[in-house]
Amino acid sequence: MGKIKIRYFVCKHGRGGRGTYFYWQPSADLQREGWRTRRLSDQLERAIAEAQQFNRQVDEWRQDRDVLPNQPDTLPWLTKLYRIDDRFTSLSAASKRSYDQSLIAIEAWSERAGDPPLSSIKRKHVKLFYRAMLEKTPAKANAVIRVLRLLLACAIDEGYLDENPASKPRMKGRPPRQQRWTEESIQAFCATAQVADRASLQLAVLLGACLGQRQGDILRMTWQQYDGQQVTLRQGKTGVLIAVPAMAELKLFLDEALQKRRKQLLGEFDETVSRNLKVDRVDTRMAVKASPILIAETTSKPYKVDHFRHEFRRIANAAGLNDLQFLDLRRSAVVRLAEAGCTVPQIAAITGHQLDRTLRILETYLPRNTEMARAAIHTLESYRNRTKLETD
Repeated sequence: MGKIKIRYFVCKHGRGGRGTYFYWQPSADLQREGWRTRRLSDQLERAIAEAQQFNRQVDEWRQDRDVLPNQPDTLPWLTKLYRIDDRFTSLSAASKRSYDQSLIAIEAWSERAGDPPLSSIKRKHVKLFYRAMLEKTPAKANAVIRVLRLLLACAIDEGYLDENPASKPRMKGRPPRQQRWTEESIQAFCATAQVADRASLQLAVLLGACLGQRQGDILRMTWQQYDGQQVTLRQGKTGVLIAVPAMAELKLFLDEALQKRRKQLLGEFDETVSRNLKVDRVDTRMAVKASPILIAETTSKPYKVDHFRHEFRRIANAAGLNDLQFLDLRRSAVVRLAEAGCTVPQIAAITGHQLDRTLRILETYLPRNTEMARAAIHTLESYRNRTKLETD
């Protein structure tokens, strides 16, 4: 392995040559500031990405530390403090982007008021701020107030406030999304993706429908997580480890995509060998395992979130599925499993939801229709007939 020049990226070999392990190891100065050595993924590509993410956090921390205002009593100062706090830095990249949008809105609110001291912010001010946003952008209003509550809780923890004026804000609840992916809509999307030569998007929707996982976890999946029979992953948001057998339809597409990826990388191997470069075929096989499952046809690289969102929307609209989003697949998977007769614990074992969360989803979205009533009566009659035969 050639030398990888990434700040604080360290490769260590196990005893007796048993594998290579990757670490993000900050300098002594950073360690005195509280930064700790982190064990990275055993997959080289993911380890590099994780190290680069830690480096970006260090850069943001250094920049924010240098520009903090002298007077620690305003919302702009508090947002900068919050951005270098573990409560923010430990969030996922997607959550950080979402929180940043709310923090920008909070800073703009403070600027319009002349950046008053934190102690002068009262509950009535928070309520007025919320109502001003609620009329035009209710979803954004709720998100901003949630972040404001966390931000002011940070101020309490740091000793700058005694009480939180944004606690229990009595936000207006939004009706849950009723959109569901049916078998027909899934087939319509897959057919449109196939015509548009976007097999990766077809596979992404099948993964979402069959596994019930979040978009971010699906985009990060590598071939090492598929053993030919089941998919194993640790959810990025909750840390829950799940292993789900691949349905026959999904297995067919995964096997086909895996064969295609192997041919592609082995072709690159043969081309490298023809140029008399030293590359081990074992390294190529390892590269297949480390490769993400979903590769964009337009770039031949893993999808970035915005690129995937754009391409998905284009295919969905072309299929006439304008009201469906990728995130609806996770909820739809729960309902489909329940309609098939799966129990709540069985559903949670597949999707990784907590049991109470699974129940809430079913309570909201599972239709109570005639087909389900017939199935229930059929189950009851089968039980009674079986019991009667055993008694006789």
